[in-house]
Amino acid sequence: MFTATQFCEKCQQETVHSEVLVRKPSRYDTQFTWTGRILLFIREFINGGHYYNMDRYVKCKVCDHKQLDNKGDEFE
Repeated sequence: MFTATQFCEKCQQETVHSEVLVRKPSRYDTQFTWTGRILLFIREFINGGHYYNMDRYVKCKVCDHKQLDNKGDEFE
């Protein structure tokens, strides 16, 4: 598990943070029909979306403040 010290905006000091990965929502997520579910499965399978389309958050272990921390370019 990733843990590192980082400045927390809520605590206003250097605290220990952990990393949390959350899948980005897809336009197929709101389709609850069986065809929408199949399209989501096919899209995720072909694109490797469960690993590829992720948002990286860092979460303070003191106050549980979660902050989006995507770094770098896509396809890097």
